[in-house]
Amino acid sequence: MKYTTKTSRKNGSTSWVFRPPQDVVSAGIVKSQTFRDGRTARVEIPKLLDKIDAFRKGDLVAGDIGRLSNLNQIVGHYFKTKHFNSLSLNTQNNYTHNLKCICRTEIYGKEFGSFRIDRITTPVCTEAYDTWEEDVSTNTANEYSRSLSMIMNYCRSLNVVNNNPVTHVNKRTHETRSTTWTNENVEKFCDVAFSDFKFRNIGLCVLMAYEWAQRPIDIYTLKWDNIHFDIDMVKIRQSKRGATVELPLEEPLTSMLLDQKNDWDFQEYVVPFQRPSDGAYRPFNHSSAGILVRQIKELSGLPPELRVGDLRKTAINQMIDSEIDHLAIMSVTGHKNVASLNPYVKHNLKAAKSALSRRSKE
Repeated sequence: MKYTTKTSRKNGSTSWVFRPPQDVVSAGIVKSQTFRDGRTARVEIPKLLDKIDAFRKGDLVAGDIGRLSNLNQIVGHYFKTKHFNSLSLNTQNNYTHNLKCICRTEIYGKEFGSFRIDRITTPVCTEAYDTWEEDVSTNTANEYSRSLSMIMNYCRSLNVVNNNPVTHVNKRTHETRSTTWTNENVEKFCDVAFSDFKFRNIGLCVLMAYEWAQRPIDIYTLKWDNIHFDIDMVKIRQSKRGATVELPLEEPLTSMLLDQKNDWDFQEYVVPFQRPSDGAYRPFNHSSAGILVRQIKELSGLPPELRVGDLRKTAINQMIDSEIDHLAIMSVTGHKNVASLNPYVKHNLKAAKSALSRRSKE
């Protein structure tokens, strides 16, 4: 068992010594213990390990937090403070959602929530910001940064940290990107991606994001449980709005996903990424996907300014240009009101000609 050493005593008996990490001992979560019989050890040690796991995740809060506490533990502690409980319900809900998303973000191969608070530096926060901006949006990246900054200031007030590293992150104002993909761009990208097995998974991610008009992060975290081959449907819960959309499975994606399942159904994620550091399978993130995407763009001669995050906008623009009913588009995109589609409606010559032509025929 973890943190446990089995030792033989001079009188011939056996004991089990449980020595947990110092940070959980210092926090008062568990302490070192010696068990004289195996039955007690097998019952009690798993309970102690569960406490340690809960503490690491922030579900179990110590009486005090300090420099050895990780972000999960700090956030869990904050949720139980008088300050948090004095906030309006709406503000509480926003902080809860934002901070949980922040803690789940993968940075440098591990979840942000597992970082010790004294090791959250400006470069770490910058990497997180870039991930949020690429995977979701600039507005969301700025919102998450404000929530993270609040937590760091809370830690400063308790003398847990000396400064707030978020204040030095170069944040950007939201500017509507005009860059979109063309069908030819997507075809070139997929031709290269599907010609080499190491690019196959990211190629499938790009194709699904484009075909289904979804954000990359929601494709990266797609699980086999979300795909229902028996009724030709995929169900996606969107990370940004919390909306759930049900989308049709059509060829050639159906056949490609069946092939993918044949090769990867031992993993819960549809398009897993094998982490080079330890061989573990994890969902793609901004960093791991970005490296492969850049390589494929170079090999296929695509413009470097193209981003995977632009595929959703491209698909929505194409649906609007095809004069598909806005309510039907919303059933795909997860938007809750028609006004949310306004940023995608282009005031251009093609749209004007179409409108005037329709008017003249009525």
